[in-house]
Amino acid sequence: MSIFDFWPFPRQQVTETKAAPALPAPPQPSTGNASWAFFGTPSPDGKLHINVTPDTAMKCPPVRRAISVLSSAVSTMPLHLYKRGDNNSKSRATDHPLYKVLHRRANEFMSASHFREIMMRNALLHGNAYALINRNDYFIELWHIPPNYVRVEYDELTYAPVYFVRHGGGAEETTYPASAIFHIRNTGASDYVGDSPVNECQKAIMLSMLLEEHGKLFFENMARPSGLIIMVKEIQEAVLENARKAWMARTAGGNMYGTPMMPGVQDYKPISFSSVDAQFLETRKEQVVEIARVFGVPPHSLFEMGRATWDNITAERQEFLDGSLSDWLTRWEDEIYMKLLTPDEQEEYFAEFLTDNFLRMNPLDRAEAQGKRIASRILSPNEARAQENLPPYEGGDEFLNPNTTSSTIPDQNNADKPS
Repeated sequence: MSIFDFWPFPRQQVTETKAAPALPAPPQPSTGNASWAFFGTPSPDGKLHINVTPDTAMKCPPVRRAISVLSSAVSTMPLHLYKRGDNNSKSRATDHPLYKVLHRRANEFMSASHFREIMMRNALLHGNAYALINRNDYFIELWHIPPNYVRVEYDELTYAPVYFVRHGGGAEETTYPASAIFHIRNTGASDYVGDSPVNECQKAIMLSMLLEEHGKLFFENMARPSGLIIMVKEIQEAVLENARKAWMARTAGGNMYGTPMMPGVQDYKPISFSSVDAQFLETRKEQVVEIARVFGVPPHSLFEMGRATWDNITAERQEFLDGSLSDWLTRWEDEIYMKLLTPDEQEEYFAEFLTDNFLRMNPLDRAEAQGKRIASRILSPNEARAQENLPPYEGGDEFLNPNTTSSTIPDQNNADKPS
């Protein structure tokens, strides 16, 4: 039983549509194999099996961090509904039913920030995130739908997208028009659905997971011995198996790193690390950068600090906002405008993320910036104090330059008074 079995409010539905052929399904994930063997195998068939899917990809640390960085940034950034006023002014529309949905609670059981986090996670892993829009005369709710419960077709006459939803994962589908589904899509070749970065860039993620698994086997099983024992020729298989067991008994556990004495030894050669072995950690670092490219985040956000310094980390945070987040924020704002506001409301209301706190500087730089804004009469002292979560004071609403006793800039408080 799902939440839709006891859905308390009516939903808009379309029972008849002109459906054209469905959009191409995303490619099925393939299985990657790599062979590693030395006196034993990590699996019965001697191969490492790495199956990269949206679920298994979350076990790859760089992927998990990239998903967390983007979804957390969008979920924790304040999202407000504004009302346009005169002279391009705006004010928060706290009396509108949509304001609470965007800023506080998406539905009866899910906060707005949690809803945005889930939607972003699905859009980044699966390429698409869906939510059912439930509205009546008094309020709006957004109910998250798992991506694998939704398929999208388009009307052959209007080319409008049509959504088919299997509520609760059942076989029966309910048809909805585009106006009833809140849809956040990733970049893709299709006009209607997004592509999954996990499916499109499987090899990059697979290589990172193979390197991690190889490192685990290397240190767990001591896959690289200190030397190689060369046995006499024409040795029987049973004797070789006994030699293998003796080797493992003398080099496992507390006997690691020692050189065992073996019967029938003809020669011993020490093994040194090759240039490929020396590049193992460097390769792992490069895969972190590669996965950062896949999800469009700067490497330092995945804790790859090779190219970051204390001097440029603030600039890179600005770059993260401009190059990574701004695209996603725009998609959210546009979808809210298109799906959650009526045509009449679209002329008066709009949604916008508040990015000021995301770029919060250190206290000294922020104080200097606020002082310049007050001196330039961009902000009043009370407006600056509000940004710092401080209460207003009497007389703090006046736009005066505290650094001068006179100014060539007209005093806005007295500009309209007769001389």
